Amino acid sequence: MFPTPTDPETGLAQLWGVMHGEKGDLVTRSQEYGRWTIPAVCPHDNAEGVEQEKGDVASGPRLVNHLANKVVDTMFPHDRPFFTITLTPDVRKKLREEMGKDAEAGFADAVREETASVEETAVRKLNLTSYRPRAVEAVKHLIITGNCLIRRLKSGKRIVYGVKDFCIRRDLEGEPIEIILMDRKFFSGLDATLKQRALQVNPDYKETDTVDLYTHYKWDGHRWAMKQAVDEIDIDHGTRYKPVDLPVLSLVWNLSRGDNYGRGHVEDHATAFHQIDVYSRAIQDMAAIMADVKYLVDPGSVLDVAELNASPRGSYHQGRKDDISTPEGARRLEIEALRVLVAALERELAQAFLLNSSATRDAERVTAEEIRFIAMELESAFGGLYSRLALEWQQREAEYAVSQINFSTETTGNLSTFEVIVTTGLETLSREGQLDNVRRAIADLQLMDMVPEELRGTINPSKFASFVFTNHAVKFKEFSYTPDEIAKNNQAAQQQEQASMNAQANANVQEQAGKAAFTGE
Repeated sequence: MFPTPTDPETGLAQLWGVMHGEKGDLVTRSQEYGRWTIPAVCPHDNAEGVEQEKGDVASGPRLVNHLANKVVDTMFPHDRPFFTITLTPDVRKKLREEMGKDAEAGFADAVREETASVEETAVRKLNLTSYRPRAVEAVKHLIITGNCLIRRLKSGKRIVYGVKDFCIRRDLEGEPIEIILMDRKFFSGLDATLKQRALQVNPDYKETDTVDLYTHYKWDGHRWAMKQAVDEIDIDHGTRYKPVDLPVLSLVWNLSRGDNYGRGHVEDHATAFHQIDVYSRAIQDMAAIMADVKYLVDPGSVLDVAELNASPRGSYHQGRKDDISTPEGARRLEIEALRVLVAALERELAQAFLLNSSATRDAERVTAEEIRFIAMELESAFGGLYSRLALEWQQREAEYAVSQINFSTETTGNLSTFEVIVTTGLETLSREGQLDNVRRAIADLQLMDMVPEELRGTINPSKFASFVFTNHAVKFKEFSYTPDEIAKNNQAAQQQEQASMNAQANANVQEQAGKAAFTGE
């Protein structure tokens, strides 16, 4: 759906109505998808204070919770940074030209030492302990409704907006160009500036009144402009944001060209969810009918039904064993047939939501190899999902976290000297992954021992090692000595050898002197 032009003078409350109407039946569909899985993700209006309407898909919450945690565990590992900081290609080229290729390993080590502290500080400021629950909540929204928005508050904490609470417009490339949020809160909960401006326009506001707070962000081609409104009262703070500082982050599960809103994973499998819902309800109805037991009495029987019902346990009555019977129906067979269908559909959904994935492991530490495997599984199963989330979510959160670091206290460089690279994706390796490459390279160096003795002397060990390391994506120069270091090592070895020879000569002289003194010569 393409954006609808609006009058620049339109108030934010009216703009919200226009943009909310552009959603079509998205909210209604999302409420149904939530009913099948987790109703709290997209509840019906006025749902607070009453029990949420739930569908008859028993496995729905488990499927969504499992997949959401799997995605977040891959994106934001709790035991390592999800990004690294390296020198930009231009800076590396300039340093190589100024210092020479032989010094590349030296300044690479220095850069790693300095950037390590920056990464630790950035991750500590992001505080993954409190961020991960919000991330899981956001992914649940993505799976069910296909859309969510993460807002960063001034305190640094994040809150997640569902599809009912924000509107968005995108350009042809799918990038957001206009976002509006709606929060319903008490007038007493507004900050002092908003309350003062609202009271100037409407002095009748009371602290206990419920108001609608609209927050609007619009891209002007260079920066984001923000303004707010309390009900019908527009308030322009004159606030502008650079892209890296924008406090809202819009995410989608799957976005089609030209659409403003994405589609979730539950919608992709809506038919299976709907069938399980209908079949499960039918099983419950038939089970209720079977539980309502009725008895048939042979009209020719001499039994007194009223007397039989009122008689104590163990009493005797005249009659035949077939005088009383229960009606037999086909409900049992029908229920069994429906249960088979439901079980088949649940297996299909379990596979679609990676519930039975072999990559899942119950452990406190998950290796980098497993992280890459899960990322690849997510990528192949959901058509580029991980790459999109890595670019739109991880990269932006990492860049913001790094932008808040005071580089003058952490390192000798500045922000323009470095670039941020996500290390949990498919194209880059985490530090554990680099160590795995080194281990494999060192293991392959042992292939030299398998070379026949007559040929081994014709192979240059240094060139062979460089070939092995390069094919394992490891820079051999970072481990090898520079010519200056080799010269210094040789000189130190010669000096040590000379010192050892002098010490041995002195020891021999002292030994000869001792023998002479002992023999009296």
